[in-house]
Amino acid sequence: MHYPPFSVLANVVAQSDKLEEATAWSATLGRWFQQTKLDKVRVLGPAAAPIVRLKRIYRYHFVLKAEKRQTLGETLRAMLRHADAEGIPRRSLVIDVDAVHLM
Repeated sequence: MHYPPFSVLANVVAQSDKLEEATAWSATLGRWFQQTKLDKVRVLGPAAAPIVRLKRIYRYHFVLKAEKRQTLGETLRAMLRHADAEGIPRRSLVIDVDAVHLM
């Protein structure tokens, strides 16, 4: 299944206090992940986070799995560059590498 410790895992959360923004940002990133050729990185999502609304913040997430930490890091950096270009605020993206909980 390529889960740790045999691979590395990252959880990327797009969040906003407005539902429309959170869904739009996750859809934008989802399209980018689909259109970009990712070498040995598997992307699951976008999907509503297990707890969609937490403290008045709406959350959608992606789970990224890769064989090597370097490959995952390069993919995350490219995603952040794309998010900046699309106008997604950095404070609205939470990236958790080696996530213990996916909640």
